[in-house]
Amino acid sequence: MRRATKRPGTHPMEITTSGPVRTCVGCGSRKSQAELTRFVVGPQGGVVADRRRRLPGRGAYLCGAGCLTAALKRKALGRAFRGKAGQVDPSALGQAWE
Repeated sequence: MRRATKRPGTHPMEITTSGPVRTCVGCGSRKSQAELTRFVVGPQGGVVADRRRRLPGRGAYLCGAGCLTAALKRKALGRAFRGKAGQVDPSALGQAWE
């Protein structure tokens, strides 16, 4: 018996881009990793933007400044970092897009 193969475009949430796909912690949309900004817990315990995607540790991804507001309101960054983030400074994170 042959197994049925999925055809591209049959699932509404299917991403057709190549490369890794990540979920924004603010709005929940799935996008390619290149479209999102990565945040990590820095050496001092604060959340910092990781533009080069090279810092060690668990990362959380955001689409833009609007999603940052939603993530802070829902306390999604604390959950994404499993409680290791400490105090999150919204003004410092907002400068990541400037």
